[in-house]
Amino acid sequence: MQRDEILKQLMERELFSKDEYLILPDGFEDAFLGVTAIKPSKAVYSYWKCLDIIMQQDGTDFDESIDWLDEFTNEDLGVHTPIYIKLI
Repeated sequence: MQRDEILKQLMERELFSKDEYLILPDGFEDAFLGVTAIKPSKAVYSYWKCLDIIMQQDGTDFDESIDWLDEFTNEDLGVHTPIYIKLI
């Protein structure tokens, strides 16, 4: 799903209010799972899919990619910081 389609679906389904905002990191559209049910709304991503995207796009090995992703996912962007879930 592309970024525009994600935003369209979120708006049509009213999954967050007009006075809220979401942080949608570039390049991880295919890892997007949805949004949280609690407020403030946060975007939710598959950690493992994000890792796969990084390895494919950047051509980096597993260890380099996981180091980068761990640093990226630990950045505090405030109350709207996306959530990255490690599905089992």
